[in-house]
Amino acid sequence: MRFKHVGRVGTTGALVAASLGASIVLTPSSASAESAWECYGTAVKRCAAVWWDEKADTYRARAKITDVAGGGSYQVKVTDVKLQRFSGNGWVTLRTAKDGDGWKDTEDLAGTTAVDPCRWPTSSFGVVATFSWKGASSGEKTWRPNNSWALLCD
Repeated sequence: MRFKHVGRVGTTGALVAASLGASIVLTPSSASAESAWECYGTAVKRCAAVWWDEKADTYRARAKITDVAGGGSYQVKVTDVKLQRFSGNGWVTLRTAKDGDGWKDTEDLAGTTAVDPCRWPTSSFGVVATFSWKGASSGEKTWRPNNSWALLCD
């Protein structure tokens, strides 16, 4: 019976990892690491990251949109940035930044306030934001990078 229980836990863990559909970036709290943007798009580049403050060991969500040179002339904005954690049953929003500062000619950047990721030591964290652009064509996309971040707490 104990063997079946272990098997179910292993299966559950595999299902959780598969449901994330992404790689998880693990960062030890005592290590030196740099947050990295995950980007998508060509004429308009949409980027997001869970940003780690090394000194405070905190996370916050950041998102930016950029009108790429040579790809058309677009006005851009990023709104509704969310820092989320994966609870095992789905994504739970921890912080939100509405960022209503309007359209920008080249680049817009927004971010949430910080959280201590060690409050949820077994969780992974993600960012989702809404990106908008107008110019030669217009669009709006709510996007989450295909990865998540986790901090190994001491």
